[in-house]
Amino acid sequence: MLSKAPQSQLCVALADGISTKGTKSGTFVMYNCARLATLFEGYKRSVEQGLYPAFPPVSSLDFSLLREEGEWLLLFNGVLPFPDLLRQTAALDLTTPGLRMAAHTEMVCKFLAQLSMDFSSYYNRVHILTEPRPHLFGQMFARLQLLRAVRKVLHTGLAVLGLPPLSYI
Repeated sequence: MLSKAPQSQLCVALADGISTKGTKSGTFVMYNCARLATLFEGYKRSVEQGLYPAFPPVSSLDFSLLREEGEWLLLFNGVLPFPDLLRQTAALDLTTPGLRMAAHTEMVCKFLAQLSMDFSSYYNRVHILTEPRPHLFGQMFARLQLLRAVRKVLHTGLAVLGLPPLSYI
């Protein structure tokens, strides 16, 4: 229901069942939240085992090491436009007397589904947690920081919808 525009007619047919298949469902968004949680938990365990150093300050990261098309897709189509999406999602209606607000939850749902598809495609192609070799850490940290931002967008978008993210499956 959250993925439908407020002015749209909603038909609920309980006999049809609910599909959790596909990449445009809320289930897929939750699945990718769990994937990110697992990734960061794996990094944390590796730090505790001494395989990786602690995460450096963001100001010291070299983002020029992000060269994959998928990395720029996540940044420019997911992370950077998110604040504007939030502004568009809840807009005051000043055309009528009184205080009225339009909440376009469908915009958030579509955005999160697209971001999840982009992240999933990237995650399936790119190895994030690299071999524990110092010359690979710079790129790994830049990628982890990008994925921290993606995780923040997913969690914030879900919070706007009143939904908690999954941390495991």
